[in-house]
Order: sequence, then structure tokens, then C-alpha cells
Amino acid sequence: MNNSNTDSTKNDILTNHNNYFIVHWDNSDLFNCHTSFAELLGYKSKEIAKFPYKHHSLIYDNLGEVIHNSLTENKHLDIELVSKDGKHFWFREFITLSNSRSEEKFESLLFNITEFKNEELRLNGSVEAKIELNKSKDKLISIISHDLRAPFSSLLGFSEILLNEPKLPEAERQEYLQYVYDASKIQLQMVNHLLDWTRLQTGTMKFDPQRLDIRDVVDNSVSVLTGSIIRKNIKIKVKGRHGIFVNADERLISQAITNLLSNAVKFTPSGKEISVTIDLFKDDMVEIIVADEGVGIDEEHQDKLFRIDSKFSKTGTDGEKGSGFGLPLVKEIIEKHSGNIWFYSKLNKGSEFHFTLPKSEDTILILEEHEELRAGFRSLVEEKFTGYQILFCKNGFEALNFILDKTPAVLITYHKMPLMNGLQLVSSLRKKDIHNKVSVIVLGDEIPEKDKKEYSNLRVKTYLPINSPDKQLSTALEDLILR
Repeated sequence: MNNSNTDSTKNDILTNHNNYFIVHWDNSDLFNCHTSFAELLGYKSKEIAKFPYKHHSLIYDNLGEVIHNSLTENKHLDIELVSKDGKHFWFREFITLSNSRSEEKFESLLFNITEFKNEELRLNGSVEAKIELNKSKDKLISIISHDLRAPFSSLLGFSEILLNEPKLPEAERQEYLQYVYDASKIQLQMVNHLLDWTRLQTGTMKFDPQRLDIRDVVDNSVSVLTGSIIRKNIKIKVKGRHGIFVNADERLISQAITNLLSNAVKFTPSGKEISVTIDLFKDDMVEIIVADEGVGIDEEHQDKLFRIDSKFSKTGTDGEKGSGFGLPLVKEIIEKHSGNIWFYSKLNKGSEFHFTLPKSEDTILILEEHEELRAGFRSLVEEKFTGYQILFCKNGFEALNFILDKTPAVLITYHKMPLMNGLQLVSSLRKKDIHNKVSVIVLGDEIPEKDKKEYSNLRVKTYLPINSPDKQLSTALEDLILR
């Protein structure tokens, strides 16, 4: 039988699944492969034939020359090839060397092991991450055992003096009491930070993301720190409009922002300024920047800020102390939201902390089961409110399941519905939307006054007849969206 026909038949059989390939090649211009192998890599076989090391020229990290020059005998190896469009493919290659007429020729049998290799890398990465986490936990336990125990010797010492020295001068008594109070407050803060960090790590902390106006969250965090801001004569400027919504757990993200602002206040001298900037970041994220004119962080300590196993704490400009575990907790919270956090800092110049949060989708949820009426709603929204996504539900229970998962910007519901009426749906909505951020339009003819009163208690003020003209519905939506 003709050898070339045999090779061709063998190659066709092996490449039926696009996972096994035979390649014939040498160190000159010979390179024969099945078209599926070349296509997988995004090249034609004649293009690969011109590469100095044939398919080995596509090896990741430019190791093709090293491998190519070591082919003095039969061997097998795992290689990572990069296709023309940047995709990475792993192959297990068995190379057979044949000396024919004093010319070295090679036959390679390649098995596509990309899926196996990716899974292997994932598992190895997971193991390495767990080893690193265990090291961090060991270091953390060492830090905690020292930091939690150390202050108690002083606390007990001062408490003993206060109990046993009734004639202690009042000024000295007040000084000791102040120390006991400050040290106890720091210890409580440390314990709370560690507990929250541990709950986030183990997944035992409740995580309830919803649609939030991030400007409101920032304003609330600023108001919490008003006393410290006034006491230190610091100005805080918030730059960013209302109406930029994020998908976030309100309690956790408030904790993160308050922590960053508290640090900025702590390390900013009297008379200086702190700014908070809110803006869009790419298409699907929102960026918040907390910048101060404070003392800054020297370079040798910057890599410790977000690490739970490398506690770093400085005294504030008015002697304020911290637990040293606030920023690792902030990082954990931001990453829990699929965001990122980073910073820039110069000693004696100040610091900027940037973090991102996922932007909340602008969704209008409409309860409507009839397709012809859905088409009318869809046409109106797509024409007038291009940035909004429109979703439909058939009944109140289906809408409630959606609301529990994602919070819409606007809900349009009928007053009278089977199974769950409009009042019941809005009441269930407000249990999640405790700040009444979801605007509601109720469609109904002759809604009783007692029901309107209940709607009003649920912060619903917009009612339209069932067969309202498009213009009337459009005006109502515009008023709610731009409010």
C-alpha cells in the first residue's frame, strides 16, 4: 500500500474529532497537517511552513527555539500554542524522528488537551490559593493572639488602680478612665472587623444586593462622621449627581464607604479638604474616589494595606487610633460585589482610594400577559426611553420572584389581578425596597379611596386608567424617571 495514502487515511481518522492531529515536518519547508489543525490555530498550513520553528513558533513565552533545537531523539511533551486570534491551546505532542536519506524528518502526533489542562491549572490554582489562605490565617491568628491580649494587661492595671486608689487625683482618674474607654473602643472595633471579615470569607454573612442611588449612600456616610469633621475643621466635598444607581448591599457598602471616609478624616490635618467623586466607569461599573490632603502612606508600607496577615496601623493627626483591619474588610466587601479597589498615595501629600461597583440595570418591569399589549408597551419604551430595558411578568408571583433577585427602576402593575393584586405586590416590594427607590405606576379604573390611601402609605402616587393614551403613560414615566 502507498505510504502517503496510509498517512492520509490515518490522519483523516485521527482528525474526525478535531482533538487528534498528525503533522509531518522537517527543518526546511516541509509541513503537512490536516486543515482542521491549521484552522484551529487560525493559519493555513503553508503559513506555518514558513515559520522558523514550524508550529513550535507558536509556543507561548517564545520557547519554540529551545524545544526545536533539542529534538535529537524521539520525545513527548506538553506545549501551549497561541492561535492567531490570541486563544491558547494545549497539546500533548509525541514526536518521532526519522532519518531518511541523511535528512531529519519528524512526525508529530498531537492530542488536544486544552480542557484537561485548563482544569488542571484551575485545580492547582485553587490548591495554591488555599495554601496561601491557610498561611494568612496562621499569621492572622498570631496577630490576633497578640493584639487582642496585649491591651488587657494595661486595662486590668488601670482598672485595679481606679478600684483601689480612692484618693487618686481627679485629673489622673479622668486620664485613666479615658485610656480604658479608648482602648476598649479600639478592641471592640477590631473584634467587629474580624468577625465581619470572617463571615464574608466563609459566606455566612447575609448578602442582599439591591438598586441603590450611590450618592445617597455617600451622603449618609458623610453625615455619620459630621462630628469628627466639624471637630477637626475639615471640609468634605461630594462630587457626583443623584441618579447613578449601583447594585449593592446597602449595609455592607455603607460600611466600606464610612471606613474609607473615617480613615481620610483621621489622617487629614485641620483646615484641609476631603473629596468624594462619583462617576461612571466603563459601561457597566461605577467608580467612587475618596481623596484627602492628609499625611499619605510611605511606599514600604503600601503593600500591607489590604492584607489581613500584615496588620498596618498609624496614629491619626489628632492621635486617633484604629484597629488596622478596616481596609482588608473594605477590600473583601468590594470584591464581594465583583468590584475592584486600588489607591495612590504620597507621603505628606495625601491619598486617593478608588473602588468600583456594578452599575444597576435600568429596568422597567411591567405586569402584562397579553402579547398585543406587551407590544404597545415595548414600542413606547424603546422609542422614548432608549437606555432602559423592558421586562414583562404574567402575574404578581412571577414579578415578586424577579424583584427578590433584581430591583427594577420602575414597576407598572394593574390594581386588580388574580392571585396577587397590586396592593399585595407593592407591599411585598417595599419590604425589600425599604427606601422606596422603585417608582410605581398603578393601572386601574375607579380605584377605591381606601386602596389609594394604602398605596399612598407605600409611597405610590401615580395612577392611570387601564386604557391610558401612550402620551399620558409616557409623561408619567418621564416624571418618575427624571424625578
